[in-house]
Amino acid sequence: MRKVVLSMMMSLDGYIEGVSNDIHWHVWDDKMEDYMMDFFKTVDTFIYGRKSYELMLGYWPGQTGAFANVMNSTPKLVFSKTLEKVEWNSELVSKNVVEEINMEKNKKGKDLVLFAGGGIASTFIMHGLIDEYRLIINPVVLGKGTRLFPDKKRLKFKLLEVKAFDCGNILLIYKPEKRIKSSQL
Repeated sequence: MRKVVLSMMMSLDGYIEGVSNDIHWHVWDDKMEDYMMDFFKTVDTFIYGRKSYELMLGYWPGQTGAFANVMNSTPKLVFSKTLEKVEWNSELVSKNVVEEINMEKNKKGKDLVLFAGGGIASTFIMHGLIDEYRLIINPVVLGKGTRLFPDKKRLKFKLLEVKAFDCGNILLIYKPEKRIKSSQL
């Protein structure tokens, strides 16, 4: 069965976006790019919500290079109830998130990666759809913005791996200790 992997950059104080959806604080270097290129070999589908899809669509199609090629060529699922159509090698999904993801998990192929903003990430977390969390902690304090875990619900994880990068980022790979049921949230 395929896994859904959440890959998320976070600040030291737990934010995934700064004020006004700012993501220009991400710390990035060649080693981070090498890590992501290796990670891309394990997935064959990107998952976005509307906001992150529109943000990526506004940037990646005009870019070139190996990283951009992966971003542009990998099939994408876009979850939105407001978009009427999508482009950029994407499929629009406006029906039940849980049903769609469970169908995708049962298809043959590599894992799926959720590159998301807070809204769609919260939906996936709430329904226990994330099988692995890859949190890249950046050496930045934002003070305000959007948190990955905005609610004060207890979630337990098992640490699978830690990797430090020369740029100061720390990759933490976790799996949920047990499935979260919607009734527990």
